[in-house]
Amino acid sequence: MWTYLMILFSLLVIAVIFIRRGILIARKRENEKSVLPEENDLDEKLAAQKISKSDKSRVVELCDKSDLNLRAGNEDEAIKFLVQALAIDELNVEAQNKLAMLYMQKQTYSAAAALFKRLGDITDDAVHFSHLGLAFFQQQNYEEAKQAYQKAIALDDSRPQRFASLGQVYRAAGELQNAIIAINRAVELDKQNMDYLFLLADLQTEAGNISEAMEILEKILTLDPANEEAKKYIKRIRKQQ
Repeated sequence: MWTYLMILFSLLVIAVIFIRRGILIARKRENEKSVLPEENDLDEKLAAQKISKSDKSRVVELCDKSDLNLRAGNEDEAIKFLVQALAIDELNVEAQNKLAMLYMQKQTYSAAAALFKRLGDITDDAVHFSHLGLAFFQQQNYEEAKQAYQKAIALDDSRPQRFASLGQVYRAAGELQNAIIAINRAVELDKQNMDYLFLLADLQTEAGNISEAMEILEKILTLDPANEEAKKYIKRIRKQQ
């Protein structure tokens, strides 16, 4: 019961944060013509100006208490302290990120997505957009998930896992050719990753590209001649031909 109440309270706090941000953005637009370029982030500045030193110290204290409870396995208490911290400083990146990760662990994906979206807007960090993509994927919101992973890749295309995740989203959405392209990119970045190679073989098989799938499986056996999974996969394909 307490868990549900805490989640409900957390969602209400997040809703208030977004409403407040909307009001600040509206004020900014009303004054946009008279605002100097360096004042374009007026809404963030207005929020930040209301955070006193004592409030900042209180936020740090609450985050520390959340960490202690999390290490002790008290996730609900950890959430409670993070929600309190955000009630004081709604733009606090650390508190938002920790709370979003906790929501992911508790499979409260809609709340996690709201926080990761806000974090992405604040930090423009590829990691936050990757997490946002996963949160949307878990909700089977594939269109939003694609956009989030594409944004993460646009910011940092050096991580093969992001392409693999995007490929899985495309696969779930039934876009096999796009999935193949994404997984191929993951393989290019990590040529000996067996998981990516098997996933690519699966996609090629699903798309009816049997010869391409066989080439990939042969490549796996070149890298790992004793790989029984690849051998069984080849036999299965040959039986179906």
